[in-house]
Amino acid sequence: MAQEKARLQERKKLLLKEIQFSNKVLEQTKKEKDVSFHQLKTLKQKIAIRAQLIRTIQKEVLYINEEIQLNQNEKLHLELELDSLKINYAYLIQQAYKSRKHFNRILFLFSSRDFQQAYKRVSYMRQISQYRLSQADIISAKQTELENSIMILKKRKSIKQNLIENKQREYETYNKEQAQEAISLAVLSEKEKELKRSLENKKFQRKKIQKEIERIIADELKKVSKTSAAIGFASTPEAIKLSNSFSTNKGGLPWPVSKGLIISKFGKQKHPVLAGVNIENNGIEIATEPQGLCRSIFNGTVSSVITMPNGTKVVMIRHGEYISVYSNLGEVYIEKGQEVVTKENIGIIYTSKQEGSTVIDFQLWKSSQKLNPELWLMKK
Repeated sequence: MAQEKARLQERKKLLLKEIQFSNKVLEQTKKEKDVSFHQLKTLKQKIAIRAQLIRTIQKEVLYINEEIQLNQNEKLHLELELDSLKINYAYLIQQAYKSRKHFNRILFLFSSRDFQQAYKRVSYMRQISQYRLSQADIISAKQTELENSIMILKKRKSIKQNLIENKQREYETYNKEQAQEAISLAVLSEKEKELKRSLENKKFQRKKIQKEIERIIADELKKVSKTSAAIGFASTPEAIKLSNSFSTNKGGLPWPVSKGLIISKFGKQKHPVLAGVNIENNGIEIATEPQGLCRSIFNGTVSSVITMPNGTKVVMIRHGEYISVYSNLGEVYIEKGQEVVTKENIGIIYTSKQEGSTVIDFQLWKSSQKLNPELWLMKK
């Protein structure tokens, strides 16, 4: 229980950090008067994180309830034990008082028939005295234990009350954010043409990137076929070793940014504004700070640097049979064929002047197969 409670508290800290970061991202984009699609995605993600936070607090309340129940049971047990000890001790004192009237210790000692019996009688009287003293010490210790138990119980009840109040505050904020989301949706619904144009532009970029990935794979296979009888994208010993090293790091790869918030997930999803329209994401979108640096998630070789029609750049890094793709860079520090290492800065992420947003589109491929980057990146 203690381990789970500590895990929940750590989780709560991380969620609060993510909410603070999403507030920062929203503040940057709110400089623009118009509500943007980026703002809506960031707000939706913040609402999702806050919902997780509320569930985490609720779990904490359940655990503290269990602890309070255990503490109350312990308190009751100590009270009963203490009462029993006090009754026994009172009886001992009463008997000692009565025996003092009818029992002369010196006479009892000198009436012994020999030295051995006298020694035994001295030992017996000492044991009775020590037993009474030990019972008094036990009662004192139990009294202290009970007082500590009552103090811990009060503290846990106070923690529970704070958690309930905290949960209520978070829930009120959650409701306000949902109302804000509804307003943003209503505003963006009136910009249908603009949103559809943006969607078409995204599709065009996806096709161009996918075409480049297919070209890289085809080129690699040509090289392999000239040098080896084996067939496959990672047929060279070096490529196989790098691929194996990459795959063993699944779930532990560093993020392509030092600070970031996932605002759009991998795969097919319903468009948050346009009815009946689905979005197909080949990767994930991560919002970060202006002038945010993009970094390589693993050792590899730069396969391609593409310049898109809007001037932004796309970097592709090959890690054996795996390819990591970093889109929407404003500036690039590396060039094709260059070797890079894990967490090496490869460029600056572009900040949209129109929306004020700084977002990297990050993809991960295994040969020509799309992978969900969230499953490969380190969990927050």
